[in-house]
Amino acid sequence: MLLLLTCTNAARAQVLKPGFDKEEYTEMLRASAFQIDTPWQPKAVPLPLHYKMIYRSPIVGLDNRWDLWLRDDKQVAVLSIRGTTKNNDSWLENFYCAMIPASGSIQLSDSHKFNYHLSDDPRAAVHIGWTIALGSMSPTILAEVQRQYKEGVRNFIIMGHSQGGAIAFLLNSYLHDLIRKGILPNDVVLKTYCSAGPKPGNLYYAYSYEQMVAGGWACNVINPKDWVPETPFSIQTTRDFNNANPFKGAPGMIRKMPGMQRIVLGYVYGRLDKSTKKAERKFRNTLGGMLGKQVKKLLPGYIDPKLFNSMDYVRVGNPIILKPDAAYLSTHPDTTANIFIHHMPEPYYQLTTQMAETDF
Repeated sequence: MLLLLTCTNAARAQVLKPGFDKEEYTEMLRASAFQIDTPWQPKAVPLPLHYKMIYRSPIVGLDNRWDLWLRDDKQVAVLSIRGTTKNNDSWLENFYCAMIPASGSIQLSDSHKFNYHLSDDPRAAVHIGWTIALGSMSPTILAEVQRQYKEGVRNFIIMGHSQGGAIAFLLNSYLHDLIRKGILPNDVVLKTYCSAGPKPGNLYYAYSYEQMVAGGWACNVINPKDWVPETPFSIQTTRDFNNANPFKGAPGMIRKMPGMQRIVLGYVYGRLDKSTKKAERKFRNTLGGMLGKQVKKLLPGYIDPKLFNSMDYVRVGNPIILKPDAAYLSTHPDTTANIFIHHMPEPYYQLTTQMAETDF
């Protein structure tokens, strides 16, 4: 009887199911679209049908905010992360895209040092601006998750669109680490929808994230006409490969080649290797060091951490690719007059609601 009771309680605790759920995601889009000060508020996306917003965080960091929604049956809570706003600080957060190690600490203010562990792999690296956002919101997120847990909620959905989607990747890693450390109970169930999200880190962070959410517990929803998931800029150099690779020993092998072959291959390899490293260094110094000075002006007490020598951003998570058809393209034509025509919640909502079950 004790075993049966234990199994029954465990089954009740896990209300969420793995895998992409069309109705669940559309509800998440409805909640996300309620961030009314996000630019170009969609008129075609209604309010959630089965959730009510019960908490809105203060604005912190670089214009960051999140909402807490509770399902009508009080079994599922949603952490909805706001995307980019019209505020210049919010855009600075996006462009402040040098990488930092996926585990470490950031001094966000004189009184707030954010310690984070988003991957066990020392080669994993993530976007500095969105890590600042995560750290800035983490105190209220942790407090509200713990409060909801005391109220009996065990199931949490993390949702973010655009910049919010990028932060949602990192929040998922952060909360999983808190569960592992016992700061959050181990019966907390997390499911994540990153919608229209940019690339949050490098390949080694992607490996860690995808192992963590194996089995369908996180979805990366993408409109293939949307340019935002293609960002930030990605530059791969020979430093970004695993240690056992043919490029590491290439200079030594080339030096052993005969005469003209050695000269030609040495010249070609040198030009390619140096140019990518030079480009990576320029991007890192400009989008890290230079923009870091602007961040210091906005966040008193902020100390920029040591940057990671890479700009090798990759797509992360289980991709759910929406399918723009002729009807969609007739109402959403490619145009430079509106660069967000494929990016906002409305086109994602339209494409998702017209999906068939066989599309995912």
